[in-house]
Amino acid sequence: MKLWRAVLLMNLALALGIGIGYLAWGRQVVILEEDLARARQRMRPAGVEQVFAAVGVVRALIPEIGVIVLTHDAIGDFMPPMTMGFRARDPQLLQRLAVGDNVRFTLRGVPPNLLITEIAKQGQS
Repeated sequence: MKLWRAVLLMNLALALGIGIGYLAWGRQVVILEEDLARARQRMRPAGVEQVFAAVGVVRALIPEIGVIVLTHDAIGDFMPPMTMGFRARDPQLLQRLAVGDNVRFTLRGVPPNLLITEIAKQGQS
């Protein structure tokens, strides 16, 4: 009879362990599904033209190649804050700027090929 009790206790312990493990695994699946849904929302379709608005500071102007170098804040979920050069769609955009200007700008294109389509000194439209 003692062996019977030992077998019963072992089976109960095993069932309890499997049940707790299954519950914990089920919770992880829910968390992973939520993470996947959030990641899918952040993904942008490839090959589709997009528009981004941002603010920054003009660091350099290179009119020979139509590039404006900006130190910019984060650009949506697309790009973290950094300093980099962007091509201007219209070379006339560079003529209204000077190094050190605080600006608002709009990028348009299919990433990573984005062009500055609009740029204005901060406080102007």
